Amino acid sequence: MPAYVITVAQQKGGVGKSTLAAHLAVAFAEMGYSTMLFDTDPQGTCAHWRAQRKKDDIGLVATSGWRLTRDLSMAREANDVIVIDTPPHAEMDIKVSTRAADLVVVPLQPSPADLWAVKETINTITGESRNAMVVLNRVIHRANITQETREKLAQMDIPVAETEIGNRVLFAASMESGLTVLDGFANASQPEIMSLVREIATKIGLAVRGKTSVADKVSEEKSSTPAKKVAPAKKKAPAKKKAKAAPAKKKAAPAKKAPAKAKPVKKAPAKKAAPKKAAPAKAPVKPTPAKKPAKRVAGKPAKAAPAKKAKKAA
Repeated sequence: MPAYVITVAQQKGGVGKSTLAAHLAVAFAEMGYSTMLFDTDPQGTCAHWRAQRKKDDIGLVATSGWRLTRDLSMAREANDVIVIDTPPHAEMDIKVSTRAADLVVVPLQPSPADLWAVKETINTITGESRNAMVVLNRVIHRANITQETREKLAQMDIPVAETEIGNRVLFAASMESGLTVLDGFANASQPEIMSLVREIATKIGLAVRGKTSVADKVSEEKSSTPAKKVAPAKKKAPAKKKAKAAPAKKKAAPAKKAPAKAKPVKKAPAKKAAPKKAAPAKAPVKPTPAKKPAKRVAGKPAKAAPAKKAKKAA
């Protein structure tokens, strides 16, 4: 089946055509489609970006002029999706790219200058009998001029995508390294790009298939955040009940220690009884004079003393 062709065109320069084209190509590749990116701009922005890219997820053809028709016919048979980045102020290349497109995506910044310039691009697309869809790019959200631009486009009967692409430095920073906002960490630009890709796929009748990884991851993280906040609230309620029960056990513990203090009261009388036993055994009351006469009776020299005195008397 021939590839679906999506042309990114705007005759006014500096609206972010190349950046948007590269991001659309990577997004379709992440859906599982074989994708080829055509760079028809002489500045070669997409070609320089693809040369810096380390992933081999999309192909690139740098072409223009009369070769564009030939290269497109060859690429349509070998790929599922072709994204064409067109140059500004090149009517011939824009007409050829528009004529081959299933949908022409027109990036537009919310400003009066872009509104004035978009009329010429829409006229070219209408002249080739192709479908167009304006995408508000580099949007400052909640700005009054964004809503005013939407209203003026509606008055001109120009279809506008529901998805808006925000004005973020990450788009330019990622392009410098051959990357996109879809590569790496989750960020607010990822769901915007993937939402736009779904809208484009629905517009041209291309099935949204495969894993839309980055957009789904961001939405899953947002939906899971409230669940995590509710869970701790349920766990904290039982924790408070346990905290109240703990002091009750601590109060009961001193009641058990009270009998232990009564034991020293029983030992106190035992210490007072000891002096009663020592009172009868008084050492000074012993009859020491009775022992001294006993010693004199036992000694024989005491008796001999009066005998010597009798001889002197004779």
